[in-house]
Amino acid sequence: MPNLTGFRVLLKALVFVFLANSPSWAQPGLYEQRALYRRALDDLTAGRSRSFAKAVVQLEGYVLHPYLEFHALQSRLFIASEQEVLTFLERHQSLPVSNIVHRRWLKMLGRKRQWRKFLNNYEPSTDAELRCYRLRALYGTAERKAAFAEVEALWKVAHSQPKACDPLFDVWISAGNLEEHVAWERLQLALVSNQRVLARYLQRYFSGAYKAWAQSLYNVHVRPSRITRVERYRTDSELSRMVISHGLIRLAAQDVEDAATAWAKYVTTHSFNDTQSRAVADAILIGRAKDGQFPTEQPRHSSAELIRQMAEAALVSQSWPQAIFWIEQLSDEELRSNRWNYWQARALTAIHPDSSAATVKFRALSEKRDYYGFLAAEHIGSEAKLNAMVLRTHPAQIAQLKKIPEVARSTELFAVGDLINARREWNQLIPRLNPTQQVQVARLVQQIGWISQSIAIANDANLRDDLTLRFPLAYRNVVERVSHATTVPQSFLFAVIRQESAFDPRARSVANARGLMQLLPATAKEVARRARLDRPSEIDLYFPEINIELGGHHLAELLSRYEGQRPLVAAAYNAGRHRVDRWIKRQSGMPMDLWIETIPLRETRNYVKNVLAFTQVYGRLMGNPVPMLQAHEASLP
Repeated sequence: MPNLTGFRVLLKALVFVFLANSPSWAQPGLYEQRALYRRALDDLTAGRSRSFAKAVVQLEGYVLHPYLEFHALQSRLFIASEQEVLTFLERHQSLPVSNIVHRRWLKMLGRKRQWRKFLNNYEPSTDAELRCYRLRALYGTAERKAAFAEVEALWKVAHSQPKACDPLFDVWISAGNLEEHVAWERLQLALVSNQRVLARYLQRYFSGAYKAWAQSLYNVHVRPSRITRVERYRTDSELSRMVISHGLIRLAAQDVEDAATAWAKYVTTHSFNDTQSRAVADAILIGRAKDGQFPTEQPRHSSAELIRQMAEAALVSQSWPQAIFWIEQLSDEELRSNRWNYWQARALTAIHPDSSAATVKFRALSEKRDYYGFLAAEHIGSEAKLNAMVLRTHPAQIAQLKKIPEVARSTELFAVGDLINARREWNQLIPRLNPTQQVQVARLVQQIGWISQSIAIANDANLRDDLTLRFPLAYRNVVERVSHATTVPQSFLFAVIRQESAFDPRARSVANARGLMQLLPATAKEVARRARLDRPSEIDLYFPEINIELGGHHLAELLSRYEGQRPLVAAAYNAGRHRVDRWIKRQSGMPMDLWIETIPLRETRNYVKNVLAFTQVYGRLMGNPVPMLQAHEASLP
């Protein structure tokens, strides 16, 4: 890579030559522009400056020309002058990537310790790394007091901060600014978030009594049963009471009677404050409720969280009168939710099967297009309502929409395969459009084949009634073939694809799950082995035909394992078979809707609800409706 001056001189010279020798008719067409744009980025990456400069000239006027400037600046940001960066930012204020350039440039200035330049260009940010660089810049420009005044707030968080913060924290701590009570507060935050590595790291900042109790706090967090050894915690101090209350709250979720026995002893020897006493008492109350033991009357100081957890505990233990009681104590807002209306009606029918009040609630819910609405419709033998409405657009409206710069850039970015920047353009634009334009944008994005983005826009723009946007039948021929080969219902396959990737064949999760059905490479290979299919490479998983076939066989195997019970299959697809086997081991015979409601992992709980609801939608859209819960799915085996 040449130095900045040489590169700029060369680029300007080449641009002048090419402009002087390029006839007007040499401007390429759109297809050629796209190919040239991709090739230009390859040239830039490979350091072929002359070829890149030639492309810059040829693509003058192309809607993505500003992105060539962006990539060129990105490639030499480390040596770019302040004026060059500021000029780009001024010229391209409307580009979403301008904020990225600014943020990356500031971080580069921070790494190079160019503090004055950093402070001159810094803007308030929530980025922890930039905030740390700002304080380091203040410290490095003799503003030590101002810098130190803000360090505690940055240090005292429940997670580890970026490495760029370490030098700042080191000098702040070395100057004697870290007091043990502050370290203790961060230790508590870390444990509440179950950040055990950070909690162990923080032990180094304690001495004396703080050190002993900090270690005890960590120990009872990891092994709550330790707190039952009352003789170990005889000391009555502010720190010991924090340790004891934390340990008892943790223990109550594992062994509520041991927690209650220990608590009865501690309250006679320690002076807990009201907040600690209520927290421990509530934890014991909830733990007992999950075992079906409820108080004879409601506690005087019942928080909204306690009431909610007691209502949920009543469901877990199938204590239906208690469920009705605690649901009625919920806030008005929660009582209006579909979830609690459904469970209030379910509790009523569990006590009185012919309850007219329950029928009224089920009937009102059955008008809703969601998981609880579909279940309610099934309870009263009513047909589920889709409440669909297709939002029409006119070709002339779409054509007018394409003139908006962000729309033009985003659709071109999609065409050249730059989905990240295309999404950035949409995310910046959508909030500024009126409802009519939002419909047009969603339809345009669907028309160009970007299905996952049309779904996202429809959801974000509150176009939820247009099911042609939100529940497309993409890859239908593949789904039909795989459904036939595996016996997995088409509606169920579509629902899993919709939930897993929203029909984005290039989707990749942080866990490395890939493609439409988000398959882990190891899982895909194992499925292929058992189904006697070709062993897939990681790249193969991005091909819809391969991904859907493997995902279909995986679902078929799970359907066989769980005797056709789709809720268990969906749960296992998301959380793994071993977890699901463990969850259902002691709950044989539990009603299926109740089991779904009490799945321990929130992500899996919501996943199962979505897949079942999406299956209902797709079944009806394809004219082949199936029950939300079939007869053999009514309860756990």
